[in-house]
Amino acid sequence: MTESLKNKAINGATWKTIERLFRQIIQFTIGIVLARMLSPSDYGIIGMLTIFFALATTFQDSGFGSALIQKKNRTNEDYSTVFFFNVGASWIIYAILFFAAPYIADFYKTPILTDVTRVSAITFIINGLTGVQLAKLNIELKFKTISIVSILGQIITGIVGVTFAYYGWGVWALVYQGIISSCVMGFVIWICSGWHPSLVFSQNSFKSLFKFGGNMMLSNIINQIYNNIYTIVIGKVFNPTLVGMYNRANAYAHLPSNTVMDMALTVNFPILATIQDDNERLLHAYKKLLRVPFFILYPILTAIIVMATPLIHCMIGDKWLPCVPMLQILCVSYMFVPLNAVNLNLLYVKGRSDLSLRLEFIKKPLGIMILIASIPLGINWMIAGRALYSMLVYCLNCYYTKKILNYGILDQIKILLPIYINIIISGTVTFLFIACFDINVIKLLLGSTIFALIYLSIAYIKKDESLQDIIEIVKNKFLKTGKRHGI
Repeated sequence: MTESLKNKAINGATWKTIERLFRQIIQFTIGIVLARMLSPSDYGIIGMLTIFFALATTFQDSGFGSALIQKKNRTNEDYSTVFFFNVGASWIIYAILFFAAPYIADFYKTPILTDVTRVSAITFIINGLTGVQLAKLNIELKFKTISIVSILGQIITGIVGVTFAYYGWGVWALVYQGIISSCVMGFVIWICSGWHPSLVFSQNSFKSLFKFGGNMMLSNIINQIYNNIYTIVIGKVFNPTLVGMYNRANAYAHLPSNTVMDMALTVNFPILATIQDDNERLLHAYKKLLRVPFFILYPILTAIIVMATPLIHCMIGDKWLPCVPMLQILCVSYMFVPLNAVNLNLLYVKGRSDLSLRLEFIKKPLGIMILIASIPLGINWMIAGRALYSMLVYCLNCYYTKKILNYGILDQIKILLPIYINIIISGTVTFLFIACFDINVIKLLLGSTIFALIYLSIAYIKKDESLQDIIEIVKNKFLKTGKRHGI
């Protein structure tokens, strides 16, 4: 990358890191408090709606946000067209969910879902007003603004959620937390973006953006159905309590993966889109995107696997211990999910959302077959099947990366192999070490310390490129900050 793009990437990644770090600390802390105050079934009720809300969100955006970022010459006409589409779609979605609510409740045999669905769906009306403004902030690389807004919203909604839970509102604490979060975020984003729609809706603009966004929307719909089908099956075959267990385990496994990859992909997508026609520079940036985020992500997931029992015991209590094996298996799955996201991101950067859609028609039938085969074996085997699916999908996604950049699965594994060796050594030593102790708090504190020391020591001794890149980024950022303040 040129120095200009490199600086933009580092600056964007820095602010995205700050946002995700503070936001996840707040969200994680609030989540622990709420999990201790609420029951697994409260979380299960919200979890049962996940697939419906995920699909609704995909329809609402229809890939237009990414289409605006990917397009080179955007006009105010483009922005306004997408804005009015989002607003119209949000009202249609709310009406559908409102009238479908009794049927959703009847499907799960959980009557409270009727009211919960109708109230929770208000968030779509609010979010429909701010989708374009958020996309515009990303296009202009105003990650600092996005970060501050996100942290502010998380603090306010966290306080609201805990307050409602404290006064015994149960599942409604989670419902109102979501609504207030959308209100706070939407209001601040609208003001900070500085953009307001014009009274125009262009059919040509709509068709142009939908050519990219439509394929992405269909890919996301297929993806969302598969990602959330486990919640449907668990809710239908088992009960709300197991749905809550699964959702908590999935949330904790997804948290580090989502945090690291969101920082990487959100920052890099608009930047890489500017060099989409230069394969040499794109490949160089792609290698960085593979190496640095996974150097951070993989040890976190491995540490969770090794210390899952003391972690759950200390964080949210013994009532949640049945989710430990689910958490461990899901952490294995989330080692491959971000790899899939990185490879698909390349297709979006190149404007080939059609290839992503083509892949979905191959991958998802495979996933459904694995799920159906694993249901009779129980919930843990179902989740193991999901991990197997993630591995197989990674192999398929690498096919087009090989075609576009001549950089296939073996090339990627070669970059990641030192990290794999490191986490196996660090994880094994830590597991054997904490086995000597009986108190969970000691296991967690000492285990985390030992794991981090071993992992970083091995990387330092071997002069790991990823560690060197991180050190360089940190040094550059602090040196520039120091110079600006005369240090």
